Amino acid sequence: MSAVQRITIPGTDLNVSRICLGTWQFNDNKETNAWEAQSEEVSRAIVTKCLEVGINFFDTAEGYAGSEQVLGHALQGRRQEAIIATKFGFREGPNTPPYTAVQIDEAITKALTKLQTSYVDLLQIHFPSFVADVNNCVKELNRQISLGRIRYYGLSNYGPKNLKNFLDLGGKPVSNQMGYNLLWRSAEYEVLPLCKENNISILAYSPLQQGLLTGKFTKLDDVPMGRRLTKLFHTSGNPKTRHGQEGAEDEMFTAIAKMKNICQRANVDMGKASLAWLLQQENVPVAITGASSPDQIVKNIDVPTLPQSVVEELTNATEPVKAKIGKVLDQWAHPDRCE
Repeated sequence: MSAVQRITIPGTDLNVSRICLGTWQFNDNKETNAWEAQSEEVSRAIVTKCLEVGINFFDTAEGYAGSEQVLGHALQGRRQEAIIATKFGFREGPNTPPYTAVQIDEAITKALTKLQTSYVDLLQIHFPSFVADVNNCVKELNRQISLGRIRYYGLSNYGPKNLKNFLDLGGKPVSNQMGYNLLWRSAEYEVLPLCKENNISILAYSPLQQGLLTGKFTKLDDVPMGRRLTKLFHTSGNPKTRHGQEGAEDEMFTAIAKMKNICQRANVDMGKASLAWLLQQENVPVAITGASSPDQIVKNIDVPTLPQSVVEELTNATEPVKAKIGKVLDQWAHPDRCE
């Protein structure tokens, strides 16, 4: 088993594993729209396995059901071995009120209580919801750093409009967490260049696009209904779909077939190749992956280094998907949520 790669996030002293465990599924048997129920016992076993194999980076959020609390329980006695990132705030539409300094302070207090820790390594603003209060929020984030309750702050799901606004008003985030992978490359148009220019690292979630990039699904009928909710799929294909768009199904499955052939010729597993492609992109130090079992963690850590020719082939294979999706950043329903 290969050693887990570590990297220091630029602008910080956070030395993290390049594979981060996403804990959305740490719901303590509470059903969610995105994940099946998972017991705390299984979640704890996953965290233990992560630390055993060298994964020290854990990502959670206020909005992930009971995730913060479960992670806090799992890290008891081992907090010093972990780098914890969490998020505050909810965003469901254009009329969400701006976060206030008081709300930030309260959210951090709740997170520290649930995580059973005195500090969070990286606090992320979950969705843009700053209208007129960015200045005070930035001041509050800096105050929380001075108090030692957070070490650094970042963003999540910030598109170019909101990112520029945040920067113009004095914000200095170290990261922007967002969906990015071979089938969802919208960030490449504007967000990645802007982040690079401002020394903001991309923490990429959905690196395997809900399993589509493992090569397991080769046609539409193979994909479970619960995984057909994003804008890659036609809105008519699932009654729970909310985005109202035509998707990119033909382009996607054509690309998947091409990627499978590329990976077969390169003698590399498609899922591992997809993770490797992502981590070989400029300014993407970390890929955030979930896990439903300790064994899945072991499979995810052995990420190869791809020849540049294979990286370019995979990129070219998914260009039609990128072109069809365009600059849309939010995969689900709200066109304005990640501006």
